[in-house]
Amino acid sequence: MRQALRRLTLFCASALLLAGVAACGFQLRTAPQMSFKTIQLTGFASNSQLAAELARAIESTGVSVVDSTLEATQSASSATVPTTHIVLEVLRDTREEVVPTTTAYGQVRDMVARTRFFYRILRSDGSELIPPTKLELANALTYNEKDALAKSNEFEALHRAMQTDIVNQVIRRLVAIKPTQLVAPAASPESAASSASAPMAAASAATAASAASATTR
Repeated sequence: MRQALRRLTLFCASALLLAGVAACGFQLRTAPQMSFKTIQLTGFASNSQLAAELARAIESTGVSVVDSTLEATQSASSATVPTTHIVLEVLRDTREEVVPTTTAYGQVRDMVARTRFFYRILRSDGSELIPPTKLELANALTYNEKDALAKSNEFEALHRAMQTDIVNQVIRRLVAIKPTQLVAPAASPESAASSASAPMAAASAATAASAASATTR
């Protein structure tokens, strides 16, 4: 009887707490919603730490990270690559440490940790959804050769923090993709007509050039 009463008391207390939280306008943090279902990450080095963290962050939203468009097609049980599939192509993924200044005796005074990540997003048909985007973060730290090991650990922690920052920026950009953007826009009648007339114009120019050459001879 006492256990039942205690459980009832705890339940009521929890209910009152949740009601108070809701009344304050507070909402529990939920995973962001993506407009696509599968994504392929290409261009990363096999040992890229950023790729691993990015893949985990994407999968936490319910999106499947696949190795190929074939896998995306099979996952969607479709005969063709679904429009809900996109490709994140990495153009550059580097991390480095630069020495900007030294003492008069050639000793390192401070160092700059820099992480660069350049990428673009492609639709399932290969067309460009998001043009090449550059993300670059840099932070400076003082350096002491007598404490090289501690500084090495400090730089590693700094790189991880910048990596997480870049992953969060990429996730926010992926969240901003709208369902209507997953389908490549149709070409306008003017551009289609221009594309169709271009070969004809080239052929006419070639015929005219041949005729002029024959006349000269």
